[in-house]
Amino acid sequence: MKYKVGQIFYLVGNETARVIPFRVVEEITRTTLEGIEKSFIAEMPDEEKTQVDVRKLKGEVFSNIKQVRMHMMTNAENAIDKMLASSMKIAEHVYGNMCYSENMRDKYDVVLKEDSAIESSKLEEKKEEQVDSVQTPLSDDIVKVDIGNGVMANMKVSDLDKVRV
Repeated sequence: MKYKVGQIFYLVGNETARVIPFRVVEEITRTTLEGIEKSFIAEMPDEEKTQVDVRKLKGEVFSNIKQVRMHMMTNAENAIDKMLASSMKIAEHVYGNMCYSENMRDKYDVVLKEDSAIESSKLEEKKEEQVDSVQTPLSDDIVKVDIGNGVMANMKVSDLDKVRV
């Protein structure tokens, strides 16, 4: 990515689904025995106008909103396709060979094959574990639990056994 002082960029964070704008406020050029090295300082949009080296930002950087939108739409579409393919796989496993339209079958066969390849590699890595279900284990899923007086808690499914009475 080419940065210019004064230019605004958009960070899609790895840890959150937020889009964070930042402005490049400084270009630093260092000449060393190894050669010339450039680094850029970003000003974040917080109250303190925090400054951080662009290389330390965690996520993907885009130079305009259209690129951010395309990236996010592609990620959302891929996630939806995987969910639908998984649903079809479960339906076929549980209810037998179902009749899907050719278009639907063609579109999701690719995703199903990709999922199968990923599952195969995971199974090879963890041969000692047996997979009894088509669905992934729920032990790492987070659920909301009503603990009374209108208070809701987020808990891992695996932790529910610890609090059963």
